[in-house]
Amino acid sequence: MPWFTRLYFVLCRILSAPFLAGVKPKLIQFDEALYDELRGKPVCYVLRLHSWTDRFLLERIFKAHDLPLLRTSPGKLPDAGHASCLYLPVLAGQRGGSRGQKTMAGLIEQAAQGEYPLQIVPVSIFWGRNPGSETSFFKLLLGDGERAGALRKLLIIIAQRRNVLVHVAQPLTFDKFVARKKDPEAAAAMLARMMSFYFSRRATASLGPRSLSRQQIIDVVLRRQTVKDAIAAELTGPEDDVSALKKKARKMAEEVAANYNDRMIRALELILSWVFRKIFSGLNIHHVERLRETANSQQLIYMPSHRSHFDYLLISYTLYVQGLLAPHIAAGVNLNFWPVGGMLRRAGAFYIRRSFTGQPLYTAVFKSYLDVILSRGYPVEFFPEGGRSRTGRLLPPKKGMLRMTVDSFIQQPGRSVALVPIYICYDKLVESASYVKELRGAAKQSESAGGLLKARKIFKSSYGSPHIAFGEPLSLDECFSHVEPNWRKLNQQGDQSFVPAVVDYIAQENMERINAAAVVNPIGLVSMILLSSPQRAMAEDELLLQIDHFIALLKRLPYSPDVTLPEGSAKHIFEQAARTAGLSRIEHPWGPIITATGKEAVMLTYYRNSVMHVLALPSLIARFFRHSQTVNEAELIQACVLLYPFVKQELFLRVSIADCAEAVAEQINNLVDLNLLSRNEVDGTLSRANVGTETYAVLTGLGRILRETFERYTVTSLLLVQEISDTPAPRKDIEQHTIEMAQRLAILSGREAPEYFDKNLFRVYMDTLIKQGLLVLEEGSDEELLRVDKRLESLSQRWVALLGPDVQQSMQQLIRKQTINGN
Repeated sequence: MPWFTRLYFVLCRILSAPFLAGVKPKLIQFDEALYDELRGKPVCYVLRLHSWTDRFLLERIFKAHDLPLLRTSPGKLPDAGHASCLYLPVLAGQRGGSRGQKTMAGLIEQAAQGEYPLQIVPVSIFWGRNPGSETSFFKLLLGDGERAGALRKLLIIIAQRRNVLVHVAQPLTFDKFVARKKDPEAAAAMLARMMSFYFSRRATASLGPRSLSRQQIIDVVLRRQTVKDAIAAELTGPEDDVSALKKKARKMAEEVAANYNDRMIRALELILSWVFRKIFSGLNIHHVERLRETANSQQLIYMPSHRSHFDYLLISYTLYVQGLLAPHIAAGVNLNFWPVGGMLRRAGAFYIRRSFTGQPLYTAVFKSYLDVILSRGYPVEFFPEGGRSRTGRLLPPKKGMLRMTVDSFIQQPGRSVALVPIYICYDKLVESASYVKELRGAAKQSESAGGLLKARKIFKSSYGSPHIAFGEPLSLDECFSHVEPNWRKLNQQGDQSFVPAVVDYIAQENMERINAAAVVNPIGLVSMILLSSPQRAMAEDELLLQIDHFIALLKRLPYSPDVTLPEGSAKHIFEQAARTAGLSRIEHPWGPIITATGKEAVMLTYYRNSVMHVLALPSLIARFFRHSQTVNEAELIQACVLLYPFVKQELFLRVSIADCAEAVAEQINNLVDLNLLSRNEVDGTLSRANVGTETYAVLTGLGRILRETFERYTVTSLLLVQEISDTPAPRKDIEQHTIEMAQRLAILSGREAPEYFDKNLFRVYMDTLIKQGLLVLEEGSDEELLRVDKRLESLSQRWVALLGPDVQQSMQQLIRKQTINGN
């Protein structure tokens, strides 16, 4: 570096110091454990822009974290414990001609002469988070850019000092990179291309694509041929109706379109940070590193579970603070009320009506809008369940939004798109009081400004810690290839007959991956155990014992690699759950008793249902020992394989039907290893412990997790068996009578689980019976008619055998009193 350049460099450092002192950068992907490895090694930082200001900020950050400091000796390799800095524009030859690549080639040649553990670390620094409109003056003035001069950079520092994002990527080992290319100059060119691609994808993931204004997007939507065709199809009168229909279409587009505004996102981040600190004790994020890696190479479409209205806020907030672009979110039009509607619209919400039926123009406008934002590369979020779950279980997925997403992709199949399943759970639901009322039959309350005012009382309570777990991303391209390997050729020929099968596959796979990322929080685990006792009461020492056994079961054979388990002792886990669940503690000379009653018991079913799938398979196995001391192992596996498809479909279990036998065998081995079962190698039988032992209590509790599920299956099957004949029965009548019987059984048995007679669950079970061929759907009628196959009688007896004698007796009495037809 010439002396005058060095002098200018020092002068800039001195002059920029007061301004940089007020900068508060947000470090993303900065893993202290990982960067411990950098200490004591030579490091080369690569910056996205040729900016001394960025370099000075980087020096300040790394000095604070005791990382190797920068030296200003170009063309020389840094010593161990020191670092050098390269700028991508120079490295790529965009500034200074080929000097940068020649310098890098020289370094590579030096390194090749001996072992040299140089670590290359790409660093992206973003001053502000808004890519801006393509014609925005403020973007030109205050947006970060390669050509920002000294004065403009000063203005950027002042304006964006509290909105600076710093991405520090994982180190790239230099000697492994050099080994790929023997020619130093070729290796330098390859490194430049690699860094350029990384920084480009990192900028897109954090800032998003260059944006159009809301009005520009609406104009693009209205110019789409599909919208023009829909307008033409609605013409019934003279030509002057065209202008009226165009106005109608524009009004629809304005109803739908988001008005994404980074200032609103930033304001909401500050507001939500304050709100979350008030009502939550923390926010737990899982598997975000994998998400960042996916965002570096693919457009993201988020498909989360839906538990609460807070889901919208938590996901966008989490993505933003993690350095990713907040998505455009499909929100129900019921949320478009003053003042919330406008705020959410500026935060990325676009609104969708509950039904498109009989609205061809609205359908065309909405599909065109979705296609526009997807084709421009914006991340999008929608809830595949279509609404909030009131029971804690995942709801059967709605496929409308997914079909529109797939249709958009297939028009531009070259895009790289990943679907991201997200599992969300809460220690305590903010809407728990309203959910209890709705589950007990009260009408759902409409969202309104008045309801917003009532929401102030949430600040009087603590709601524990929400968990957001990002599941394994699903490549859209790979989904197509899985269903139809020749889909590209068929698509070019205009044959899209495979698309419905692709949509069905994605819908099911996404729900299974949501559950595969489950977080078993303390309240979920304790709820499973406490509700397995007949009266929702249990001695504290027995409850702690079961906590230990259930965690051991999940650790030895995890439901999936992504499942998160609670940490700490059983006592600590129980105390965490008790703080948020409203559990009652009754002191007794023989030891404390833990119980739940009333609305607390109802909400326990919600928390249990959100995690019960992780123990569904061992629970199914344990259920066979409820009334049998010994069971033949081969027969047990065969019986589980027969019943598994119904449990899989309802709980979206990850093990395929084809792999069920192997999975059951593994779970049996796990139960044997934990001494919950014992195996007799001579006669091939499995035995449980004697009644009254601790292991018997644990196995019985495990088997009771799915008790209510099996009771629902039994009710439905027994009623259907009454209809075995050549004459089909209306499906709606079957479902209604089944629900009525379940309600009656719940009252007689004292069930505090309104989801016990949830119509969605009965419908899922009957759909599975249809897939298994045990129910035959008759065609040629305005209503669905079902004919019952005789084989269902055998299945119904399988379900009956899993129940206790008292429940069997109650069901048989109810069945004898009436048939489905009420005769």
